[in-house]
Parts: sequence; C-alpha cells; structure tokens
Amino acid sequence: MTTDNRDHAGIGTNTTGVMAIIADSSTAGENSGEYVEAIVRGVIDWFSGLQGALDVDNFSKQLRAIHIDLRARYPRGSASFAIMHVSPRTRMTVIHAGDCLLGQIDRGDRIQWQTQPHTLANALGYVAVDELSKTPARHLLTRSFRSREYMTPEILETDGLPGVHLLTTDGFWAELSAHEQLAVIHGREVEANGEHDDCSVLKLTIMDNADPQLIIDVGGASPNFCSAQI
Repeated sequence: MTTDNRDHAGIGTNTTGVMAIIADSSTAGENSGEYVEAIVRGVIDWFSGLQGALDVDNFSKQLRAIHIDLRARYPRGSASFAIMHVSPRTRMTVIHAGDCLLGQIDRGDRIQWQTQPHTLANALGYVAVDELSKTPARHLLTRSFRSREYMTPEILETDGLPGVHLLTTDGFWAELSAHEQLAVIHGREVEANGEHDDCSVLKLTIMDNADPQLIIDVGGASPNFCSAQI
C-alpha cells in the first residue's frame, strides 16, 4: 500500500538484558515513516543508556516523554508498536499498543500468537488471529501511539521461554497465509499479488542456556532496522 516500507524495528542491549521493538505507522499519516523511526530510535537509545534493571513504571514514563517530544513535530502521527524485553534470567516483559503482535513458533513449526491486537473487531472479547485477519473492523484501532492523545499501552509480564519469538506488523500476521509466514521467517521471498500493507517481522531466539549470550545477526536486514549496544 506504500511505495516505501514505513515499518521500523530495532534492538538495544545493556547489562540488564535485551529490548526489541517493531513499529507500524498509519498509512495515511503525514511523514508516517519518519514518525515510527523516531519512536524506535527513542526507545532503543534510551534503553541502551539505561543504568540498572528495567523498571516498567519508569519505562512507561519514558514512553510518555517520547510522545511529548514527537507530537509537536508530527501532529498527525499515529503508530502501532510491540516491545519485548528479556532479562538474563529470561524474564520477559511485553508492551504493546495497536496491531503489532508477539508470537512464538512451536515445535510443529506453527506460530502461536501471544498477544491480541487492539482493534474494534475484538474490542469485546478474544477473537483468534486467523479470524481477525478476515474482518475489516481490524483496521480500526482502539489503542495506538498517536500524537493527539497518549494512550496507555498494554503490559504483559511472563517467563521468557526458550524458543523463536516474533515481533510482527499486521501486514505479516493478517495478509500472509501460514505457509507464506513461515517462508518469510526462513528467509524465502514471497511474491505479493496486488497492493498489500507493509509486511515486517523481527525474529528473536532465546536459547536454553545457563550462560545467556546475545547474538545479533543483521544479515539481510532492512535499512529500517537499527541497533544499539553497550
């Protein structure tokens, strides 16, 4: 639906763990690609310079500060995002707003979605992602990162189980079949027929290892990806 990919993603590391973010701009928004890039860089730069363990309340305040900083420059900005933080003890925190999702690949090579998008289609209760993808009302977001109003994101804290985790935009989970999704994850190209939304996925693997190590492989990564490490 756009001539350029307006999704952005990033990974930041510090001594307390790893933070990953994917963000998807509103297609109709002015300078929407720049808006989500600024969100991603703001989050990653802040986390990489963080001293001490992540405090969710302080991070929520930082998201508000990023929102205040950007709303003057992008008065019509609107974006969805999903953020995943994993500590060395594999404690996972997920913070998201809009229709970016977190998933995990199971042993049967299927994607199990761990979060639900914030849309009108599932505002009254749980709806399976496969069904949501067929519903036009999924395009109407009930929560997002938009300039005109700060909306508190949803926060989930859980154990970071070993395995392959995915942060994805709605162009990935809603417009690709299960077969196409796996093809993209494994590095194969998928030919789009007609006009499709920007489709992006950030793949992260948590190893079952008593001595956790971070390995960032950006081979073939989009120019819309940024990283910061200490």
